[in-house]
Amino acid sequence: MIATMSHSLPLNIPLWYRSTAANRASRQEALNPGIILSVTDGSETRTKLRKSLRDQRRQLTPEPRINAEHAAARHLEKFLGSQPPGLLGTYMPTDGELDINHTVDNLRDLGWRIFLPVLQADLQMEFAEWVAAETLQPNKFRILEPAAPAELLSASSLDVVLVPCVGLDESGNRLGFGAGYYDRAFSEHVAGTERGTKLVGCAFDLQLVQGLVAEPWDVPMQYLLTESKLRPVTNPALE
Repeated sequence: MIATMSHSLPLNIPLWYRSTAANRASRQEALNPGIILSVTDGSETRTKLRKSLRDQRRQLTPEPRINAEHAAARHLEKFLGSQPPGLLGTYMPTDGELDINHTVDNLRDLGWRIFLPVLQADLQMEFAEWVAAETLQPNKFRILEPAAPAELLSASSLDVVLVPCVGLDESGNRLGFGAGYYDRAFSEHVAGTERGTKLVGCAFDLQLVQGLVAEPWDVPMQYLLTESKLRPVTNPALE
């Protein structure tokens, strides 16, 4: 059964989103067939899908996991090596996420500066440079981040940001953990900026779903990175 989309805002919609809801509503008009999640009644479907994809991701055995991660890293190196080096946001994997950080030294050799997310007390997220041999410390989710960053940058200050995904579709719609850190970090601040930050959704092939439409405050990706390839999204939801 395919749920229909509603532009009315549910009572539990995040407060940070309300001011931009009108701007995003029009972006939900073009829906693909497949798994379509309603803004108003899709929470149970989203929870089940999130659990299923996380379970599948965690169940990957070491050999196929390592092979997939090395393949994704090669795609990323080719992609970043084809453009002028700049500022790259990556992430420290958790819960079985795709890990491409073994290529970080190669990317630094290409001239890229590497940044990691740093959580803030106000539920926001900024990025700090990850220099070689720097001390990292676990945040409240036990995810490593720079211990004493000299400077914090917003997502819009970076050239490319690698975004971990629980689920992803070919149009760049993303399903995350549900805490909203990445959506708040990107929100209206990345699209249309002079820097033109590229958002790359990172996942294993098994996490790709058809026609996923996330909540209207979810920020879509412009590129997909899996073990198969790194490619631009089709019919991007954000233009």
